[in-house]
Amino acid sequence: MNTDHLLPEVAEVLDEPNEHRIEFCRQDRWVGYTAATKALDELDDLLNFPKNLRPNNILLVAGSGNGKSSILEYFTNRHPILVTHEGKPVVPVLKIEMPSKPDESEFWSLILWTLGISHREGDRAAHKKRQAKSAMVNANVQMLALDEFNNVADAGRATSDLLAAIRNLSNELRVPIVAAGTAKAINALNLDPQLKSRFEPIGLPRWSADREYRTFLASYEQLLPLAKPSGLSKAELANAIFALAGDTVGQTVKLLRRAAVEAVESGAEQISVDLLNGLAWTRSDAWQAVAKAV
Repeated sequence: MNTDHLLPEVAEVLDEPNEHRIEFCRQDRWVGYTAATKALDELDDLLNFPKNLRPNNILLVAGSGNGKSSILEYFTNRHPILVTHEGKPVVPVLKIEMPSKPDESEFWSLILWTLGISHREGDRAAHKKRQAKSAMVNANVQMLALDEFNNVADAGRATSDLLAAIRNLSNELRVPIVAAGTAKAINALNLDPQLKSRFEPIGLPRWSADREYRTFLASYEQLLPLAKPSGLSKAELANAIFALAGDTVGQTVKLLRRAAVEAVESGAEQISVDLLNGLAWTRSDAWQAVAKAV
């Protein structure tokens, strides 16, 4: 069997039972593309930048489902926790996800729980703040990563206190911050001009059905354990995928996973326009039409 359309480690999966291949299709895979690679380079530079009095920060901005959380997760995994010869931990990147309506007290609790520090959540914010800062120093945290930073904009009266806490934390520990969120994250930073001035925004543009998009499809095809080549990057199929998935990387990956599973289960062993058209699939921007029909 010719498996030139697959990466060698993916080709090996073809010999496994269908249920294993389906599980493989559904797993998260990283495919680098220009915007993501540039963002990762910027994050690496920030992590390696010498500590200074007012650390530089990065705000990774993208529409919902357009890869910001995946980039942050990949970056964090690329810099795992280390232990020195003396047995001291080194946490290059401490990543937390901001809850839907965060406040300062919850922010400190998230840091403590992520570092494995037991505490009473009902304690005063000032007490947890001292615990969190001490824990970050002991763990030698090099960078703080805040996912879903746009939720800070929905914190109401707690927003200003939370932003001030983040700013002071960065100042006192001289730890750079990378935040990821939708455009609402900019609205949150607008409420603290001092903090905003230390952030450099990096935008992740939405996809277009162009060469970059087709290159991404070609790369992703190498990760799907299908016996036959699909030619996802060819114009007709690429346009069909874009028409169904829209302009975000999240929906594109979701569609490709669904199509790959169908290709395995049906025995087609490749993704085609006919297979795509036969999927039970609703574009994310077509939900309003669904709502009106019920």
